[in-house]
Amino acid sequence: MSLIEVKNLEFGYTEEENVLNNISFNIEKGSYTAIIGHNGSGKSTLAKLLSGLLVAKSGEIVIDGLTLNEKNIYAIREKLGIVFQNPDNQFIGSTVRDDIAFGLENRCVPSEDMEAIITKYAEEVGILHLLDKEPSALSGGQKQRVAIAGIMAMKPDILIFDEATSMLDPKGKKDIKALMNRIHQDKKYTVISITHDIEEVLQADDCLVLNKGSIFMHELPENVFKKAEELRKIDLDIPFNQKIKEAFRKRNIKLKNDDLKGMAEELWQLNSNH
Repeated sequence: MSLIEVKNLEFGYTEEENVLNNISFNIEKGSYTAIIGHNGSGKSTLAKLLSGLLVAKSGEIVIDGLTLNEKNIYAIREKLGIVFQNPDNQFIGSTVRDDIAFGLENRCVPSEDMEAIITKYAEEVGILHLLDKEPSALSGGQKQRVAIAGIMAMKPDILIFDEATSMLDPKGKKDIKALMNRIHQDKKYTVISITHDIEEVLQADDCLVLNKGSIFMHELPENVFKKAEELRKIDLDIPFNQKIKEAFRKRNIKLKNDDLKGMAEELWQLNSNH
């Protein structure tokens, strides 16, 4: 069942030039879709259009049966939550608890119900011990966890991560990617990730590749990465483990495993047999 339908979408910041050209695709309910592309391909613009932060020149966006327009914009925004690139730009409260409470207050949630909701989602993303901390005292990864908890507390159907790991250190990236994957595995949300992180795409169900404002590919991640040469032509790379498999394929060695540990064990076994 398609939760999001995008039909012939066009957008430009000026009348003379489009950023997106005749984009059409569907996203299934409960799926995890990664959207990738080089800088300027239109990824973040697409996220802003889906959330109603920008208005398309032409085309149609339908979310959960509602056409995105002035009449339905607030109903649709209640179905969406966005985690942005820079966690420092997302804080409003003086403590983590206050920050999660801010969205609930805007939704007019009764104050007597708030503490249970805050505790539930803080625990779900692993920040229960941080509720009384000031946001400035947190690491980048912790700040993104707070942002995610605040969004989840408002119970959207769709979570959009717009380059949510791009400003984090390696540990922060790893932790947030693992959290995003766990959120998807719970099947409570439809996850969309706008990302430069090629490794992250491997945990998605679906991959949309943009190039110069148009859809270049829309396939399963494993099928996308089989087209390494096509990706390189548009300045995209393939995951490290795929590079290893590609190198061994050129030597007529076929590996069954996709993860690095599995590859190492398989190669060890092949070596032992020889």
